[in-house]
Amino acid sequence: MNQINIKPVPVELVGETLMNISPLYLLSTVASKLPIAVLLDVKGRIGDWLASGGKETDPYIWQQVAYAQKVYATMRGGEKG
Repeated sequence: MNQINIKPVPVELVGETLMNISPLYLLSTVASKLPIAVLLDVKGRIGDWLASGGKETDPYIWQQVAYAQKVYATMRGGEKG
């Protein structure tokens, strides 16, 4: 039997990778599960921000993603309010 030698990934690299996740990628993970009104609102706000010169990683974008995730969690019966 052949053994596979898998080396663990250093914790520092895992944390670094997680910190580099795009907020728009995170939004895409819940977008199809959101009510259309919520998705259109978040998309419009993000689009306006980017069109005005904002960056994809600005705190405002993270705020919009957090809102979308909160709506999704509430829909699933998780977080209330």
